[in-house]
Amino acid sequence: MKTLFYSILTLCSLTAFGQEKTYSFDKKVSYKINLPEEYQTYLDGQKDLSFVTYISKDAVLGTSEGGPYTSGSFSKDAFFINNSKFFEVYANSLENQLSIKAPYYYEGMSDDSLKPYSDNLFEKFISVKNLNSSTTINGYKCNEYELTSKTDFETKSSTLCVDEKNAINNVAIMFPQTKLKGLLIRYDAGDFNGLTIQNIANSNVKVTFDEKKEIESFTNELAKKKQEYENMMSSVDTAYAAEAAYSPDNRYEDPIVNYYNYQTSESDNVNSLFGTVASLNYSLIYNDSDYDGNPDIERSKALAAAQGSTNQLVKQFKKNKLANKSEVKELNNLFKTYFDDAKKFKLTEVSTDYDEAAVAVDSAVAATEVSLAEYYDPYTSAYKTTDISKIDLAIDNPDVQDFMKVAPEHCKNLKAKIPTFTDKDLGNLVYNYAGQVCDMYIYQSGSVALSGTIDAIRKSVLEINNKYDKLKKEDKDKLTTFLNSLD
Repeated sequence: MKTLFYSILTLCSLTAFGQEKTYSFDKKVSYKINLPEEYQTYLDGQKDLSFVTYISKDAVLGTSEGGPYTSGSFSKDAFFINNSKFFEVYANSLENQLSIKAPYYYEGMSDDSLKPYSDNLFEKFISVKNLNSSTTINGYKCNEYELTSKTDFETKSSTLCVDEKNAINNVAIMFPQTKLKGLLIRYDAGDFNGLTIQNIANSNVKVTFDEKKEIESFTNELAKKKQEYENMMSSVDTAYAAEAAYSPDNRYEDPIVNYYNYQTSESDNVNSLFGTVASLNYSLIYNDSDYDGNPDIERSKALAAAQGSTNQLVKQFKKNKLANKSEVKELNNLFKTYFDDAKKFKLTEVSTDYDEAAVAVDSAVAATEVSLAEYYDPYTSAYKTTDISKIDLAIDNPDVQDFMKVAPEHCKNLKAKIPTFTDKDLGNLVYNYAGQVCDMYIYQSGSVALSGTIDAIRKSVLEINNKYDKLKKEDKDKLTTFLNSLD
């Protein structure tokens, strides 16, 4: 099926079930995303990158459109705002249903990414100042406000321009901390988050969202990812412990090997220079030209040579102005501690039963092996509810026409080849079936959602079979002839 990244939210309504709530959006407000000049080269020949919002009285649904990154699927990244809760969601265009986006992994995620929703869309605003100035942008007169916001790294200022007399009130929903009301005309953050209004259109978008169910699903998925991470780390620890049994000596405890533990300066330059010299020392002390597992130079001699060359190099850093006076002093102190610890260290052999070690490593590796299938969700039967009333095919996408050479000839201009049936629905069913099969042939294009396409094929076949006995002989004959004509 053709990707819906360009027109993700042209959705029709479905009946909500259970605890799902239906949200209706009657306005579509599009903004151009203002990019710094250095980013513009990435958009040459591409459509403008837009920030598209669908607005109701108390909620906003939004996404991005255009730009070079247009490969997508039926589960499009979007955001949904309601009751000052900001959800990152997937918008399923087949079912008009929103689902909260869960993290792909556990370790290393920010705190906000580990929660089902956050309290801001852009940044955490800490103050709002009325600039008592107004301007006109694309025909809209708006009042300007300065926002001070805080990120993890800095405090910065941005500007909102708001048409406070406009009946559309998306500012109160998107920026609830500001206590402002009206239509957002421009958000100038001084970077690619800058937005300028382009146009307003009517909309009939309806989506369903079961907040309680989705939060529970998010929580369960996060717990699953956390458990997977803990299992992986446990396996890694086991494998590392087993692998360590192969080590014939204790060299991995040597300060010369672990020199990075001494790169503790607040100066990046000091740490960088220290690491450069220490890596040379490592090469000298552990050089093993005959690969017998033993260093070529006796340790005390190698250390003395390394320390002497280190002192000379630090002097050269100062002479060549690669380090200032205070940095040289800090380097000398770090290297003194480093060499003192290295001289105290004794390189000793470790008694190892290699057969048992090999078994331990093999067992540890086997324990860490995970089937690729574990990364995919189990199949759920949903094809019977697939909406095929709107036929959307990848073979009709101008951007993938180069791939048509790998599809059967009848896939080109397919719609014109569908017979005219007396049964009005049969033509669409046959067209959808044949078109989805054609899409499967151009799966390599990246524009085809595999499972969704298979579901659409199955649904078409099911509908054709269910009505086949009721068809007139004329339609049956045309259907048989058409299917036999396909190569």
